[in-house]
Amino acid sequence: MTFKEFIAYMDKNLTSKDTFYEKALEDQLARNARRAPAKRWNETKLDRAVDKLWVELMKNVYDKFKMTIRTQSSDPYQAWIDYIEKTEALENLDDMMIDLEFN
Repeated sequence: MTFKEFIAYMDKNLTSKDTFYEKALEDQLARNARRAPAKRWNETKLDRAVDKLWVELMKNVYDKFKMTIRTQSSDPYQAWIDYIEKTEALENLDDMMIDLEFN
């Protein structure tokens, strides 16, 4: 599974993505409020920062999975799906997002 496929799969199947975005945006708004008025980010830049945090998180998860999943199978994409289902990764990530705190 490529990283692009992984992101698409997570976007479709991870129920806590909205929770992550809410918490990340709340954090970015708090950071923005501490900036000097002239240096405050507009809404577009805040949204891009949150998107970047999401991609970084997914990249970290992808890299951890990539070290474990055997890609030599006849269907590497299915090997990823099987691993995600077997380890209950979606459920674990959902739980993690609920408990996630930004500092």
